[in-house]
Amino acid sequence: MDKTLLGPGSADLAESDLDHLTYSVAVATEHETHVDVKFSGVAWPEGGLEHQVRTVLDFVERALGDVGGTLDDVVMLRWFVLDDHLSRETQARINDVRAEFFDPEHYPASTMVGVSSLLDDEMRFELEVEAEVPHDDWTTTAFVGDEHEEVPGETVRDLFGDGEQAAPGDGDGDGSEQAEN
Repeated sequence: MDKTLLGPGSADLAESDLDHLTYSVAVATEHETHVDVKFSGVAWPEGGLEHQVRTVLDFVERALGDVGGTLDDVVMLRWFVLDDHLSRETQARINDVRAEFFDPEHYPASTMVGVSSLLDDEMRFELEVEAEVPHDDWTTTAFVGDEHEEVPGETVRDLFGDGEQAAPGDGDGDGSEQAEN
C-alpha cells in the first residue's frame, strides 16, 4: 500500500528536509477503489472564529487537491472547540462558514466536542478530517423521514439546498427534514 504525507506546498520541500519532519498534517493511503485521507488536528491561530474556519477549510481543500480530491470527498469532520467557546452560537457560526465550502449533497458527518486547551492561545478549535477520494464519481443517496425514504443525490440539494438547517416541525411536520451536524 502506498502512503503519502500531505500538506499544500510539501511537494516543494527538498528530499533532505523530509528526513526532519516530526509529524504529518495529513496522510493519504491508496486503496483499490479510493484514496483514504486523514488530517490531524488542523488549526489556524489568527483572526476570529469565522476567519479561522475559512482558513482551515481552505487549507484542507488545497491539500485534498494534491491527491486529486475535493471537499466533496470529506466524509467526517471532528471539531475540537475550546470549552469557553463551545455553544450553540459557535456551532451556528461554524456551520454558516462550513456551508460556504460544502455542497448539501456532500455534507460530511460532523461532531463537535469541547476541550480544555489547545496548543496556541489564539486558536478557537482544531479540526480532524477524514476523506475518501474515489477513483470514480460519487453516488449520493440521502435517507430522510421515519420510513427512511431513499432520496437520490440530485434531490438532496432541494431538501437542504440553502445550506441552513430546517427547524424541527418544518416541512411535513415530523421534523424529518432537519439536517444533523
